This record gives sequence, C-alpha cells and structure tokens, in this order.
Amino acid sequence: MTKLKEILALVRSINEDEFQEQVTNGDSLDDVHKELLFLAEKIECKKKRTNIIIEQISNCYAGDFFNYLPISDAQDELDVFCMGFNTYIEELKAVMVSRNLLETINERLVEEKERSEQLAMARDEFLSSMSHEIRTPLNGILGFTDLMIKNSSLDAESKKQLEYIKISGDILLVIINDILDLAKIESGQISLYEKPFNLSKLTQLIYDTFSTKTQEKGIDFKISIDKKVPVILNGDSIRVSQILFNLISNAVKFTPAKGKIRVKIKFEREEIGFNCIQVSVKDSGIGIPSDKIETIFDPFIQVSNDTARKYGGTGLGLTITKRIIDIMNGRIQVKSKLDVGTKFIVNLPFSKGNPDAIISESSISRHKPVTSVAGGKKIKVLLAEDNRINQILVEKILSKFNFECVTVSNGRLAVDAVIQHDFDVVLMDIMMPIMDGYEATSIIRNLNDETKKNIPIIALTAVVTGSIIASSSSVGINRYLSKPFETEELYNVIIELVDKKNGI
Repeated sequence: MTKLKEILALVRSINEDEFQEQVTNGDSLDDVHKELLFLAEKIECKKKRTNIIIEQISNCYAGDFFNYLPISDAQDELDVFCMGFNTYIEELKAVMVSRNLLETINERLVEEKERSEQLAMARDEFLSSMSHEIRTPLNGILGFTDLMIKNSSLDAESKKQLEYIKISGDILLVIINDILDLAKIESGQISLYEKPFNLSKLTQLIYDTFSTKTQEKGIDFKISIDKKVPVILNGDSIRVSQILFNLISNAVKFTPAKGKIRVKIKFEREEIGFNCIQVSVKDSGIGIPSDKIETIFDPFIQVSNDTARKYGGTGLGLTITKRIIDIMNGRIQVKSKLDVGTKFIVNLPFSKGNPDAIISESSISRHKPVTSVAGGKKIKVLLAEDNRINQILVEKILSKFNFECVTVSNGRLAVDAVIQHDFDVVLMDIMMPIMDGYEATSIIRNLNDETKKNIPIIALTAVVTGSIIASSSSVGINRYLSKPFETEELYNVIIELVDKKNGI
C-alpha cells in the first residue's frame, strides 16, 4: 500500500469513527484532500462548540445557573454531555423553585405563628376578662344563697326556692366554665367531685325547674325513679344535674304543646365497687333525621338553620353532655324518629359508699371552731378583694369559722398590712386596682422577714384561664381557688396551709 493510500485510509477511519461519515470513494490525491478538509471543518466546529460549553459552565460557576448548553445535529459525545448537563440544570431549577417555595411557605408559617400567638394572647385576655366579669357577681349570688340555705330559721318553702337558685347557679357556673375553656372540655380534662348526694331530691329540683315551662306548653312531664335505685349516690351531683338539665331542656324545647316527656331512672346492674344507673329522657317532639343523628354531639351543630332560628341555643348542650358522660365513664345513646320523638339513654356508674355519709348541711359545721394557732389566738386572715359584695360574703363565711378577718381593697394595701401586722394566711384576689395580686405576692415573697415572706397565700379569683393559674404559681401563690368557691373547700385549704405553716 502506498503512503497516499495509507493516509487516505487513516483519515477515512477517523471520519467514520468520529463523525459516522465518509466523503469520497476513490484513491486519488483529490480524495485525500476532500477527506482532510471535511475532518478539519468538523474539528473546528467541535472546538467552537467546546468553547461555548466551557463559557456556559463558567457562567454557572459565576451564579448564572439556568443557561442551557446548545445541542447540535451531530448527536456526538459533546451533545450527550450537553443533554446530561441540561437535565442537571432542569433538576437544579426544580430544587431552586422548591427551595424558594419552601422559604416562602416558611415565611408565611412564621407570620401565621406570630398571628396565632397574638390571637391566643388576645383570646386569653378576653377570656380572663369575661371570666372575671361573669364569675365575680356569680360568686356573690351563689355565696349568699348558700349562707341563707344554712339559716335554720328559714321556712321550708323559702329554703326550697333558694335551692332552686343554687342548683340553677351551679349549672350556670359549669356552663360558663365550659364555654370559657372549651378546649378543656374537648380534651376531656373536666374535674369531677365525688360526694354523696340525694338523687331523689336532685331530680325533684330539676323537675320543679322545668315545671312552669312544661305547664305553659301543656306538656305531660313526669320523672320516675325505680325503687332499686339507691337513695344516696356518690358522685358529682352538679355534673349529674347538668346532664339532666341539658337533656330535659332539649326535650322541652323541641316538644310541641300537649306533648309528652318521660324521664325514667332505673337500677341497671351492680359491678364491683359500682352501682350502674340508667337514665332515659323520652319526648314526643320533632325528632331528628336519621342522617343527622351522628352529628348531634358535635360542637355548634344543630339539625338545621331553621331549628336554630326557631328554637335558639348555642349548639353546645349535647356536646358538653357527651363529654361529661365520657369523663364519668358512662355512655349515651340516642333513638329518634322524625315527627315522632327522641329518646336519650344514659348509663352512668356511681361508686358505692356509705349511705350514712350524706351531708345534710355543710360538713364545716361539724368541725370544731379553730381558735388556736399560737397562744389561743384565732386564725387571722387578710382578705385582699376590691369587690364590696365579695368582701362582705367572705367576711361572713370566715366569721362562721370563728376566724378573724381584715379586709383591704388592693394589692398595695395588702403588702402594707402584711408588713405592719401578723396574719396566718392571705386570701389574694388577682385582678385589683392600683396593684394586682401577682405584684403584691411577689413583693411579699421578697420581704426580709422570714415569717412574713413565707405566709401562706391563696389566690381567690374569678379568673380561671390556664395562663393565670400558671402565673399564680410562678409568683409564689400556694393554692388557687376560683370564684364561685365552695365554702367547705375554702375552709379546708385555709386549715391545711395554716397547719403546714405551724408544722402540724
């Protein structure tokens, strides 16, 4: 083979391998020339494309991420590289867009978090204010009612009417608590108080509460109690009252004139440590559509807008009732037929107790008057309270305990009184003018006198939100009682803290 043919074969092999193309078929010098020109043009083209690719990649390093590399018709290794690089750019763009979107979402989440925190603070302040404004007068109503009920000179009819006020006020208080803290109801964190109570007396009070309304509508309303049901049950009588009140209230509301309501209480069965009682409330009212029965226990739900407009109500009654029953380890069922009536069946367990444990009057009267703390002196209480009616109420209650009471109307005066005089315990309102209970407690806890700085302090306040309770503890308040308070509970807390202070 001549040198010319060897050169031509070499050039053709390069063109064929590199570019999948052969320009000539002869063996002449012209063929060699054409093949070499073709190869030179291809190499020059690759060089230019390579320079463009290098420039584009350099721009990427400089921050211009989204420039694509050019793809030629040659479909050679450079084009394969460019396609791979462009795919990477696409993925990078998607990541960058996702990152920007994520940053935007995060910014919005931060804004929403801040907004939620502001709303939570505003809600907490509103609930604190509402709690104080509603519970403060209610404390006076229930407190004085309780004092009058215990008056032995009261005639039977007057005492019965006061008991109506008391049970209605207790139910109102529970409803206020539930509305002010619906989250607590939803989580099932409801406090239950187990005490002996007379079921017959309780149902009679409930019956009397609705008798006027049922008579006005001409409703045949009857309550019956099975003889097997114990006269005395151990449980939370206020919550039981609330369950009956809500169910009967619904029955009265939705039963037309000349209708019928039957409340039956029967002994269901006996378990270890428990008596299981069944309560049924049946009416001949408007009934509930079958497709609505599953939702009637949801908050703020009523059968229809027409129902809400015609009959009123918040839509919370059955929700609260269901939550209470769940917390009491009971169950509730509903059977209803449209335009025929509705029947609620409630099963509740009550722990067995001593039937003789029923307290006809407050157990406080059975305590011996505590007059000795040191040297035969009475327990001396400092009351910091700005509401005059509540001042009178607490003073009267403390006098029945044979306690000595000094009253001031704000936190500043409370601090001065603690510094200047000796007290065994402080009853501290939280929301007061000039100086509130938090600041007053903080100052007292920082006094130099060890005895005075460690005096027991009981928050006695109408504000009941979780943040208020936490704040009370953080400033050094020993115990927290919400208004309206139970007289017996107040007595027991005072005695407990005074005894602890004196090392008893």
